[in-house]
Amino acid sequence: MAKITTIIDIGSNSARMAVFQKTSRYGFHLIYELKSKVRISEGSYEHNSYLQPPAMQRAIEALKEFKCVSDSLKSKKLICVATSAIRDAPNKNEFIARVKRECGIHIKVIEGAKEAYFGAIACANLLHKKSGITIDIGGGSTELACIENGEIKTMISLNLGSIRLKELFFDHGQTQEAYQYTREYVRNNIVEVLSFCQHSSLHNNLYMFGIGGSIRAYAKYEMNLESYMFNFLHGYELYARTILPHLDDIVHSTPQGLFEKGFEESRIDSIRPGLLILQVILEELQAQKLIISGVGVREGVFLHDMLRNHKGKIPNNINPSVRSLQDIFLTSVDDSKMINRHSRKLFVLLSERYSLQNHYLQNLEIAGKLYNVGTNFNFYQAHKHSAYIALNSLNYGLSHKERYTIAMLLEYSHKKRPKIPSASEEDLLPSHDTLQILSFIFAISVTLAKEKNVIFELQDSTLYVHINSLPLGQILREIVLPRFQHQQTLVLEIVTP
Repeated sequence: MAKITTIIDIGSNSARMAVFQKTSRYGFHLIYELKSKVRISEGSYEHNSYLQPPAMQRAIEALKEFKCVSDSLKSKKLICVATSAIRDAPNKNEFIARVKRECGIHIKVIEGAKEAYFGAIACANLLHKKSGITIDIGGGSTELACIENGEIKTMISLNLGSIRLKELFFDHGQTQEAYQYTREYVRNNIVEVLSFCQHSSLHNNLYMFGIGGSIRAYAKYEMNLESYMFNFLHGYELYARTILPHLDDIVHSTPQGLFEKGFEESRIDSIRPGLLILQVILEELQAQKLIISGVGVREGVFLHDMLRNHKGKIPNNINPSVRSLQDIFLTSVDDSKMINRHSRKLFVLLSERYSLQNHYLQNLEIAGKLYNVGTNFNFYQAHKHSAYIALNSLNYGLSHKERYTIAMLLEYSHKKRPKIPSASEEDLLPSHDTLQILSFIFAISVTLAKEKNVIFELQDSTLYVHINSLPLGQILREIVLPRFQHQQTLVLEIVTP
Protein backbone atom coordinates (compact mmCIF):
# COMPACT_ATOMS: atom_id res chain seq x y z
CA MET A 1 0.00 0.00 0.00
CA ALA A 2 1.18 3.53 -0.76
CA LYS A 3 2.79 5.25 2.23
CA ILE A 4 0.64 8.37 1.72
CA THR A 5 -2.92 7.76 0.54
CA THR A 6 -5.65 10.28 -0.29
CA ILE A 7 -9.31 9.42 0.17
CA ILE A 8 -12.06 11.66 -1.21
CA ASP A 9 -15.72 11.17 -0.33
CA ILE A 10 -18.34 13.10 -2.35
CA GLY A 11 -21.47 13.18 -0.24
CA SER A 12 -24.79 14.85 -0.90
CA ASN A 13 -23.89 17.80 1.31
CA SER A 14 -20.09 18.01 1.41
CA ALA A 15 -17.04 16.74 -0.41
CA ARG A 16 -14.29 15.74 2.00
CA MET A 17 -10.68 14.74 1.58
CA ALA A 18 -8.53 12.90 4.12
CA VAL A 19 -4.83 12.14 3.62
CA PHE A 20 -3.31 9.30 5.65
CA GLN A 21 0.30 8.38 6.21
CA LYS A 22 1.14 4.77 6.91
CA THR A 23 4.04 4.30 9.34
CA SER A 24 4.16 0.49 9.43
CA ARG A 25 2.00 -2.52 8.69
CA TYR A 26 -0.80 -1.41 11.02
CA GLY A 27 0.36 2.04 12.11
CA PHE A 28 -1.06 5.15 10.43
CA HIS A 29 -2.24 8.66 11.16
CA LEU A 30 -4.13 11.48 9.48
CA ILE A 31 -1.85 14.18 8.07
CA TYR A 32 -4.33 16.44 6.28
CA GLU A 33 -8.05 17.00 5.96
CA LEU A 34 -10.11 19.31 3.76
CA LYS A 35 -13.83 19.87 3.36
CA SER A 36 -15.94 21.78 0.87
CA LYS A 37 -19.68 22.23 1.21
CA VAL A 38 -20.45 21.70 -2.46
CA ARG A 39 -24.08 20.59 -1.98
CA ILE A 40 -23.92 18.33 -5.04
CA SER A 41 -27.53 17.29 -4.35
CA GLU A 42 -28.92 20.84 -4.25
CA GLY A 43 -32.11 20.99 -6.30
CA SER A 44 -31.84 17.38 -7.42
CA TYR A 45 -34.69 16.01 -5.30
CA GLU A 46 -37.09 18.45 -6.94
CA HIS A 47 -35.79 17.55 -10.44
CA ASN A 48 -36.11 13.75 -10.49
CA SER A 49 -32.65 13.31 -8.90
CA TYR A 50 -30.80 15.04 -11.77
CA LEU A 51 -27.62 16.80 -10.69
CA GLN A 52 -27.94 20.52 -11.37
CA PRO A 53 -25.25 22.48 -13.31
CA PRO A 54 -24.32 24.93 -10.49
CA ALA A 55 -23.87 22.08 -8.03
CA MET A 56 -21.75 20.08 -10.48
CA GLN A 57 -19.54 23.11 -11.12
CA ARG A 58 -19.02 23.68 -7.38
CA ALA A 59 -17.99 20.06 -6.95
CA ILE A 60 -15.54 20.19 -9.84
CA GLU A 61 -13.86 23.33 -8.48
CA ALA A 62 -13.50 21.67 -5.07
CA LEU A 63 -12.09 18.47 -6.56
CA LYS A 64 -9.48 20.45 -8.52
CA GLU A 65 -8.29 21.97 -5.25
CA PHE A 66 -8.30 18.57 -3.54
CA LYS A 67 -6.13 17.11 -6.30
CA CYS A 68 -3.60 19.96 -6.04
CA VAL A 69 -3.28 19.48 -2.29
CA SER A 70 -2.96 15.71 -2.66
CA ASP A 71 -0.19 16.13 -5.23
CA SER A 72 1.63 18.66 -3.05
CA LEU A 73 1.69 16.09 -0.22
CA LYS A 74 3.22 13.56 -2.65
CA SER A 75 0.35 11.16 -2.20
CA LYS A 76 0.96 8.02 -4.26
CA LYS A 77 -2.62 6.80 -4.29
CA LEU A 78 -5.94 8.64 -4.57
CA ILE A 79 -9.28 6.89 -4.11
CA CYS A 80 -12.46 8.87 -4.71
CA VAL A 81 -15.90 7.52 -3.84
CA ALA A 82 -19.34 9.05 -4.36
CA THR A 83 -22.50 8.20 -2.47
CA SER A 84 -26.23 8.83 -2.55
CA ALA A 85 -26.71 11.99 -4.65
CA ILE A 86 -24.46 10.84 -7.49
CA ARG A 87 -25.56 7.22 -7.11
CA ASP A 88 -29.19 8.23 -7.71
CA ALA A 89 -28.55 10.77 -10.48
CA PRO A 90 -29.63 9.80 -14.03
CA ASN A 91 -26.89 12.13 -15.37
CA LYS A 92 -24.11 10.77 -13.14
CA ASN A 93 -22.05 9.49 -16.08
CA GLU A 94 -21.85 13.01 -17.49
CA PHE A 95 -20.53 14.32 -14.16
CA ILE A 96 -18.06 11.44 -13.71
CA ALA A 97 -16.65 12.02 -17.20
CA ARG A 98 -16.22 15.75 -16.55
CA VAL A 99 -14.38 15.09 -13.28
CA LYS A 100 -12.05 12.63 -15.00
CA ARG A 101 -11.38 15.08 -17.83
CA GLU A 102 -11.06 18.31 -15.82
CA CYS A 103 -9.63 17.07 -12.51
CA GLY A 104 -7.82 13.85 -13.36
CA ILE A 105 -9.83 11.98 -10.73
CA HIS A 106 -11.67 8.72 -11.26
CA ILE A 107 -14.88 8.53 -9.21
CA LYS A 108 -16.10 5.19 -7.95
CA VAL A 109 -19.83 5.29 -7.22
CA ILE A 110 -20.62 2.99 -4.29
CA GLU A 111 -23.93 1.35 -3.51
CA GLY A 112 -25.70 1.97 -0.22
CA ALA A 113 -24.69 -1.35 1.32
CA LYS A 114 -21.05 -0.67 0.46
CA GLU A 115 -21.29 2.77 2.02
CA ALA A 116 -22.65 1.14 5.18
CA TYR A 117 -19.77 -1.35 5.07
CA PHE A 118 -17.12 1.38 4.89
CA GLY A 119 -18.59 3.14 7.92
CA ALA A 120 -18.78 -0.17 9.76
CA ILE A 121 -15.21 -1.27 9.06
CA ALA A 122 -14.00 2.10 10.35
CA CYS A 123 -16.00 1.82 13.58
CA ALA A 124 -15.21 -1.87 14.12
CA ASN A 125 -11.47 -1.18 13.95
CA LEU A 126 -11.16 2.32 15.40
CA LEU A 127 -13.77 2.64 18.19
CA HIS A 128 -13.32 1.31 21.73
CA LYS A 129 -16.55 -0.71 21.60
CA LYS A 130 -16.69 -3.69 19.26
CA SER A 131 -20.45 -4.36 19.23
CA GLY A 132 -23.14 -1.92 18.16
CA ILE A 133 -25.00 -0.42 15.21
CA THR A 134 -23.54 2.32 13.06
CA ILE A 135 -25.79 5.15 11.95
CA ASP A 136 -24.35 7.31 9.18
CA ILE A 137 -26.67 10.22 8.40
CA GLY A 138 -25.81 11.85 5.10
CA GLY A 139 -27.53 14.38 2.94
CA GLY A 140 -29.32 11.87 0.72
CA SER A 141 -29.28 8.58 2.61
CA THR A 142 -28.74 6.99 6.01
CA GLU A 143 -26.75 3.80 6.41
CA LEU A 144 -26.97 1.29 9.25
CA ALA A 145 -24.63 -1.62 9.93
CA CYS A 146 -24.70 -4.19 12.72
CA ILE A 147 -21.38 -5.11 14.34
CA GLU A 148 -20.91 -7.91 16.86
CA ASN A 149 -17.50 -8.56 18.45
CA GLY A 150 -15.82 -6.68 15.63
CA GLU A 151 -17.60 -8.67 12.90
CA ILE A 152 -19.85 -6.82 10.43
CA LYS A 153 -23.12 -8.74 10.18
CA THR A 154 -25.92 -6.74 8.52
CA MET A 155 -25.87 -3.59 6.36
CA ILE A 156 -28.75 -1.51 5.02
CA SER A 157 -29.15 1.83 3.28
CA LEU A 158 -32.22 4.04 3.74
CA ASN A 159 -33.31 6.66 1.21
CA LEU A 160 -33.54 9.10 4.05
CA GLY A 161 -31.10 11.99 4.43
CA SER A 162 -30.87 15.48 5.91
CA ILE A 163 -30.91 17.36 2.58
CA ARG A 164 -33.59 15.08 1.17
CA LEU A 165 -35.90 15.78 4.16
CA LYS A 166 -35.00 19.46 4.11
CA GLU A 167 -36.06 19.94 0.50
CA LEU A 168 -39.14 17.72 0.75
CA PHE A 169 -40.50 18.93 4.13
CA PHE A 170 -38.55 21.44 6.18
CA ASP A 171 -38.28 24.03 3.39
CA HIS A 172 -42.07 24.05 3.37
CA GLY A 173 -42.51 24.28 7.16
CA GLN A 174 -43.81 20.70 7.38
CA THR A 175 -42.02 19.47 10.51
CA GLN A 176 -44.80 17.16 11.72
CA GLU A 177 -45.21 15.68 8.26
CA ALA A 178 -41.44 15.02 8.25
CA TYR A 179 -41.78 13.19 11.59
CA GLN A 180 -44.62 11.02 10.34
CA TYR A 181 -42.88 10.22 7.08
CA THR A 182 -39.56 9.40 8.78
CA ARG A 183 -41.05 7.21 11.48
CA GLU A 184 -43.17 5.22 9.04
CA TYR A 185 -40.26 4.86 6.61
CA VAL A 186 -37.87 3.71 9.35
CA ARG A 187 -40.33 1.17 10.78
CA ASN A 188 -40.89 -0.33 7.34
CA ASN A 189 -37.21 -0.53 6.40
CA ILE A 190 -35.19 -1.57 9.46
CA VAL A 191 -36.70 -5.03 9.91
CA GLU A 192 -33.31 -6.70 9.30
CA VAL A 193 -31.64 -4.55 11.93
CA LEU A 194 -34.39 -5.18 14.49
CA SER A 195 -34.16 -8.90 13.86
CA PHE A 196 -30.40 -8.83 14.37
CA CYS A 197 -30.78 -6.94 17.66
CA GLN A 198 -33.33 -9.40 18.98
CA HIS A 199 -31.10 -12.41 18.26
CA SER A 200 -27.71 -10.99 19.25
CA SER A 201 -25.86 -9.84 22.35
CA LEU A 202 -26.94 -6.26 21.56
CA HIS A 203 -30.57 -6.78 22.56
CA ASN A 204 -30.49 -5.35 26.10
CA ASN A 205 -27.51 -3.04 25.84
CA LEU A 206 -27.52 -1.40 22.42
CA TYR A 207 -24.83 1.10 21.46
CA MET A 208 -25.28 3.26 18.38
CA PHE A 209 -22.11 4.53 16.66
CA GLY A 210 -22.93 7.94 15.21
CA ILE A 211 -21.27 8.96 11.92
CA GLY A 212 -21.72 12.07 9.80
CA GLY A 213 -21.62 15.85 9.99
CA SER A 214 -25.01 16.34 11.63
CA ILE A 215 -24.13 13.98 14.48
CA ARG A 216 -20.69 15.53 14.99
CA ALA A 217 -22.21 19.03 15.09
CA TYR A 218 -24.72 17.83 17.66
CA ALA A 219 -21.98 16.24 19.77
CA LYS A 220 -20.18 19.58 19.97
CA TYR A 221 -23.42 21.12 21.23
CA GLU A 222 -23.70 18.49 23.98
CA MET A 223 -20.05 18.98 24.96
CA ASN A 224 -20.69 22.69 25.43
CA LEU A 225 -23.83 21.99 27.48
CA GLU A 226 -21.93 19.89 30.01
CA SER A 227 -18.67 21.92 29.85
CA TYR A 228 -16.86 18.74 28.85
CA MET A 229 -13.16 19.00 29.64
CA PHE A 230 -11.96 17.56 26.31
CA ASN A 231 -12.73 18.45 22.71
CA PHE A 232 -12.25 14.91 21.37
CA LEU A 233 -15.35 13.92 19.38
CA HIS A 234 -14.26 10.38 18.55
CA GLY A 235 -15.40 8.08 21.35
CA TYR A 236 -17.56 10.68 23.13
CA GLU A 237 -20.47 8.86 24.85
CA LEU A 238 -24.03 10.08 25.38
CA TYR A 239 -26.96 8.34 27.07
CA ALA A 240 -30.00 8.12 24.78
CA ARG A 241 -32.47 8.88 27.57
CA THR A 242 -30.64 12.15 28.26
CA ILE A 243 -30.32 13.38 24.71
CA LEU A 244 -33.71 12.46 23.23
CA PRO A 245 -35.41 15.54 24.74
CA HIS A 246 -32.52 17.69 23.49
CA LEU A 247 -32.90 16.29 19.97
CA ASP A 248 -36.63 17.00 19.99
CA ASP A 249 -35.98 20.57 21.12
CA ILE A 250 -33.46 21.16 18.32
CA VAL A 251 -35.71 19.70 15.62
CA HIS A 252 -38.44 22.15 16.63
CA SER A 253 -36.10 25.16 16.92
CA THR A 254 -36.11 28.17 14.62
CA PRO A 255 -32.98 29.14 12.64
CA GLN A 256 -32.37 31.92 15.17
CA GLY A 257 -32.80 29.45 18.01
CA LEU A 258 -30.23 27.13 16.44
CA PHE A 259 -27.79 30.00 16.05
CA GLU A 260 -28.24 30.89 19.72
CA LYS A 261 -27.57 27.28 20.68
CA GLY A 262 -24.16 27.60 19.02
CA PHE A 263 -24.64 25.71 15.74
CA GLU A 264 -22.51 26.91 12.85
CA GLU A 265 -24.27 28.90 10.18
CA SER A 266 -23.36 26.29 7.56
CA ARG A 267 -25.32 23.69 9.57
CA ILE A 268 -28.45 25.71 10.34
CA ASP A 269 -30.51 24.49 7.39
CA SER A 270 -29.58 20.79 7.57
CA ILE A 271 -29.14 20.04 11.28
CA ARG A 272 -32.87 19.73 12.09
CA PRO A 273 -33.74 17.07 9.49
CA GLY A 274 -30.51 15.21 10.24
CA LEU A 275 -31.24 15.05 13.96
CA LEU A 276 -34.86 14.11 13.34
CA ILE A 277 -33.57 10.97 11.63
CA LEU A 278 -31.25 10.30 14.58
CA GLN A 279 -34.06 10.81 17.10
CA VAL A 280 -36.45 8.46 15.35
CA ILE A 281 -33.89 5.65 14.90
CA LEU A 282 -32.67 5.90 18.51
CA GLU A 283 -36.30 5.58 19.65
CA GLU A 284 -37.22 2.76 17.28
CA LEU A 285 -34.15 0.68 18.20
CA GLN A 286 -34.42 1.57 21.92
CA ALA A 287 -30.71 2.35 22.04
CA GLN A 288 -28.98 2.85 25.38
CA LYS A 289 -26.02 4.94 24.26
CA LEU A 290 -24.87 7.00 21.32
CA ILE A 291 -21.10 6.87 20.84
CA ILE A 292 -19.76 9.52 18.51
CA SER A 293 -17.51 8.26 15.74
CA GLY A 294 -15.00 10.69 14.31
CA VAL A 295 -14.32 8.14 11.57
CA GLY A 296 -16.56 7.09 8.70
CA VAL A 297 -16.54 6.37 5.00
CA ARG A 298 -13.11 7.91 4.31
CA GLU A 299 -11.39 5.92 7.05
CA GLY A 300 -13.34 2.85 5.97
CA VAL A 301 -12.13 3.15 2.37
CA PHE A 302 -8.57 3.57 3.64
CA LEU A 303 -8.80 0.56 5.96
CA HIS A 304 -10.46 -1.58 3.30
CA ASP A 305 -7.44 -0.90 1.09
CA MET A 306 -4.89 -1.30 3.89
CA LEU A 307 -6.42 -4.50 5.28
CA ARG A 308 -7.35 -6.16 2.01
CA ASN A 309 -5.11 -9.13 2.87
CA HIS A 310 -6.17 -9.25 6.53
CA LYS A 311 -9.93 -9.84 6.26
CA GLY A 312 -10.66 -6.21 7.07
CA LYS A 313 -9.49 -6.43 10.68
CA ILE A 314 -6.62 -4.95 12.64
CA PRO A 315 -5.43 -7.64 15.10
CA ASN A 316 -6.97 -7.27 18.57
CA ASN A 317 -3.59 -6.75 20.27
CA ILE A 318 -2.62 -3.82 18.02
CA ASN A 319 -3.75 -0.23 18.41
CA PRO A 320 -2.92 1.80 15.25
CA SER A 321 -2.42 5.04 17.20
CA VAL A 322 0.00 3.41 19.64
CA ARG A 323 1.84 1.71 16.79
CA SER A 324 2.10 4.97 14.83
CA LEU A 325 3.51 6.89 17.83
CA GLN A 326 6.07 4.15 18.41
CA ASP A 327 7.03 4.19 14.72
CA ILE A 328 7.52 7.97 14.73
CA PHE A 329 9.20 8.57 18.10
CA LEU A 330 10.97 5.39 19.24
CA THR A 331 14.19 3.94 17.87
CA SER A 332 14.02 1.02 20.32
CA VAL A 333 11.17 -0.63 22.22
CA ASP A 334 13.42 -2.56 24.64
CA ASP A 335 12.56 -0.29 27.59
CA SER A 336 8.84 -0.57 26.81
CA LYS A 337 9.03 -4.35 26.82
CA MET A 338 10.77 -4.40 30.19
CA ILE A 339 8.38 -1.84 31.71
CA ASN A 340 5.42 -3.96 30.62
CA ARG A 341 7.04 -7.13 31.92
CA HIS A 342 7.37 -5.56 35.39
CA SER A 343 3.88 -3.98 35.20
CA ARG A 344 2.24 -7.32 34.45
CA LYS A 345 3.99 -9.03 37.37
CA LEU A 346 3.07 -6.28 39.81
CA PHE A 347 -0.51 -6.10 38.55
CA VAL A 348 -1.03 -9.83 39.03
CA LEU A 349 0.56 -9.63 42.48
CA LEU A 350 -1.53 -6.66 43.68
CA SER A 351 -4.81 -6.98 41.76
CA GLU A 352 -6.72 -9.19 44.21
CA ARG A 353 -5.73 -7.32 47.38
CA TYR A 354 -6.46 -3.90 45.86
CA SER A 355 -9.46 -4.91 43.69
CA LEU A 356 -7.94 -3.99 40.33
CA GLN A 357 -10.13 -4.79 37.33
CA ASN A 358 -8.36 -6.66 34.54
CA HIS A 359 -8.97 -4.01 31.87
CA TYR A 360 -6.63 -1.61 33.69
CA LEU A 361 -3.72 -3.84 32.70
CA GLN A 362 -4.19 -2.67 29.10
CA ASN A 363 -3.87 0.96 30.27
CA LEU A 364 -0.59 0.10 31.99
CA GLU A 365 0.70 -1.69 28.90
CA ILE A 366 -0.08 1.19 26.55
CA ALA A 367 1.51 3.66 28.97
CA GLY A 368 4.59 1.42 28.98
CA LYS A 369 4.74 1.40 25.20
CA LEU A 370 4.61 5.19 25.09
CA TYR A 371 6.77 6.03 28.09
CA ASN A 372 9.79 7.18 26.08
CA VAL A 373 8.05 9.10 23.26
CA GLY A 374 8.53 12.38 25.15
CA THR A 375 12.29 11.92 25.41
CA ASN A 376 12.64 13.37 21.89
CA PHE A 377 11.51 16.76 23.20
CA ASN A 378 13.17 17.06 26.62
CA PHE A 379 14.82 14.28 28.59
CA TYR A 380 14.15 15.85 32.00
CA GLN A 381 10.48 16.58 31.26
CA ALA A 382 9.90 13.48 29.14
CA HIS A 383 7.05 12.23 31.34
CA LYS A 384 5.08 15.46 30.79
CA HIS A 385 5.62 15.40 27.02
CA SER A 386 4.69 11.71 26.84
CA ALA A 387 1.48 12.41 28.78
CA TYR A 388 0.51 15.28 26.46
CA ILE A 389 1.21 13.24 23.33
CA ALA A 390 -0.77 10.27 24.65
CA LEU A 391 -3.79 12.37 25.61
CA ASN A 392 -3.92 14.21 22.30
CA SER A 393 -2.74 11.52 19.87
CA LEU A 394 -4.34 8.27 21.02
CA ASN A 395 -7.16 8.86 18.58
CA TYR A 396 -8.25 5.31 17.83
CA GLY A 397 -9.50 2.31 19.78
CA LEU A 398 -9.68 3.88 23.25
CA SER A 399 -12.40 5.54 25.28
CA HIS A 400 -11.85 9.04 26.66
CA LYS A 401 -11.47 7.52 30.12
CA GLU A 402 -8.75 5.18 28.89
CA ARG A 403 -6.90 8.00 27.11
CA TYR A 404 -6.94 10.19 30.20
CA THR A 405 -5.94 7.34 32.51
CA ILE A 406 -2.94 6.51 30.31
CA ALA A 407 -1.93 10.18 30.20
CA MET A 408 -2.16 10.42 34.01
CA LEU A 409 -0.01 7.30 34.45
CA LEU A 410 2.64 8.84 32.22
CA GLU A 411 2.49 12.26 33.88
CA TYR A 412 2.84 10.87 37.40
CA SER A 413 5.44 8.21 36.58
CA HIS A 414 8.20 10.48 37.92
CA LYS A 415 8.01 9.43 41.58
CA LYS A 416 4.90 11.55 42.24
CA ARG A 417 1.43 10.70 43.51
CA PRO A 418 -1.68 11.52 41.40
CA LYS A 419 -3.79 14.36 42.70
CA ILE A 420 -7.39 13.84 43.80
CA PRO A 421 -9.61 14.21 40.68
CA SER A 422 -11.83 17.26 40.43
CA ALA A 423 -15.59 16.89 39.97
CA SER A 424 -15.24 17.27 36.18
CA GLU A 425 -12.58 14.53 36.08
CA GLU A 426 -14.31 11.88 38.19
CA ASP A 427 -16.15 10.17 35.32
CA LEU A 428 -13.00 10.25 33.18
CA LEU A 429 -10.65 8.49 35.61
CA PRO A 430 -10.63 5.33 37.73
CA SER A 431 -11.47 5.71 41.41
CA HIS A 432 -8.90 7.63 43.43
CA ASP A 433 -7.59 4.46 45.15
CA THR A 434 -7.33 2.55 41.85
CA LEU A 435 -5.43 5.40 40.19
CA GLN A 436 -3.05 5.55 43.17
CA ILE A 437 -2.13 1.87 42.94
CA LEU A 438 -1.86 1.88 39.12
CA SER A 439 0.44 4.90 39.27
CA PHE A 440 2.54 3.21 41.94
CA ILE A 441 2.89 0.08 39.80
CA PHE A 442 3.88 2.14 36.79
CA ALA A 443 6.43 4.28 38.66
CA ILE A 444 8.19 1.15 39.93
CA SER A 445 8.14 -0.45 36.48
CA VAL A 446 9.57 2.66 34.81
CA THR A 447 12.34 2.91 37.39
CA LEU A 448 13.30 -0.70 36.63
CA ALA A 449 13.07 -0.30 32.84
CA LYS A 450 16.67 -1.48 32.30
CA GLU A 451 16.74 -4.04 35.09
CA LYS A 452 16.02 -7.68 34.22
CA ASN A 453 16.80 -9.45 37.48
CA VAL A 454 14.00 -8.32 39.78
CA ILE A 455 11.89 -10.33 42.22
CA PHE A 456 8.60 -8.99 43.60
CA GLU A 457 6.92 -10.37 46.74
CA LEU A 458 3.78 -9.30 48.56
CA GLN A 459 3.37 -10.08 52.26
CA ASP A 460 0.21 -8.61 53.76
CA SER A 461 0.42 -4.95 52.70
CA THR A 462 4.18 -4.84 52.16
CA LEU A 463 5.67 -5.10 48.68
CA TYR A 464 9.25 -6.39 48.66
CA VAL A 465 11.42 -5.59 45.64
CA HIS A 466 14.63 -7.64 45.41
CA ILE A 467 17.24 -6.07 43.10
CA ASN A 468 21.02 -6.17 42.76
CA SER A 469 21.49 -2.45 42.05
CA LEU A 470 22.15 -0.05 44.94
CA PRO A 471 21.51 3.11 42.82
CA LEU A 472 18.15 1.76 41.63
CA GLY A 473 17.29 0.83 45.18
CA GLN A 474 17.80 4.44 46.21
CA ILE A 475 15.58 5.71 43.36
CA LEU A 476 12.84 3.24 44.28
CA ARG A 477 12.84 4.52 47.85
CA GLU A 478 12.03 8.01 46.52
CA ILE A 479 8.75 6.86 44.93
CA VAL A 480 5.83 8.38 46.79
CA LEU A 481 3.62 5.69 48.32
CA PRO A 482 -0.13 5.61 47.53
CA ARG A 483 -2.39 7.56 49.84
CA PHE A 484 -5.70 5.70 49.88
CA GLN A 485 -9.05 7.25 50.74
CA HIS A 486 -10.23 3.99 52.32
CA GLN A 487 -8.57 1.95 55.03
CA GLN A 488 -5.84 0.39 52.95
CA THR A 489 -2.08 0.67 53.14
CA LEU A 490 0.84 -0.29 50.96
CA VAL A 491 4.46 -0.30 52.12
CA LEU A 492 7.48 -0.62 49.86
CA GLU A 493 10.60 -2.45 51.05
CA ILE A 494 13.70 -2.55 48.87
CA VAL A 495 16.02 -5.52 49.32
CA THR A 496 19.55 -5.02 47.92
CA PRO A 497 22.83 -6.92 48.48
